[in-house]
Amino acid sequence: MKILFTIAAFVCISVSALAQVKEFNINGETFYGTKAIPDALLGEYLYEKTKEPIVFVDKGEMKGKFQVHDVPAYPASFWVQTDAKGVVQMEKSTVNNNYQVILILEYGSNGESGWKGNKKGTYDRIQAAVAYSMGYAIILGERFKAL
Repeated sequence: MKILFTIAAFVCISVSALAQVKEFNINGETFYGTKAIPDALLGEYLYEKTKEPIVFVDKGEMKGKFQVHDVPAYPASFWVQTDAKGVVQMEKSTVNNNYQVILILEYGSNGESGWKGNKKGTYDRIQAAVAYSMGYAIILGERFKAL
């Protein structure tokens, strides 16, 4: 039953992703993304499960947050990476329901100047995993959100 649910969820994500594909140029390479971020990835992530720096993934424009070490959090917009047709690029486990995707994030202004605020208006790609077997969604291998 879990497998059928996972397949149905993936199909829904893929179909909804087709409607809104955005093209990004990040470090000279072209990528595509959609706001159809899987619900399991939405929410607040804490470094080592307990502290800053944080990530808050949200579908709204500049409604999320991304905090670099030792810097105040940037407002951020998030997309999940797709191919040019809008199909979410997802690596699925062959032994359980775990999966990995790449999130694309755009940094807003965190109100800082110099190196503490220089990411405004730039984009990054970050790895995100949903590890049902561990009970966590994980970003960058260090920021955790309980599922």
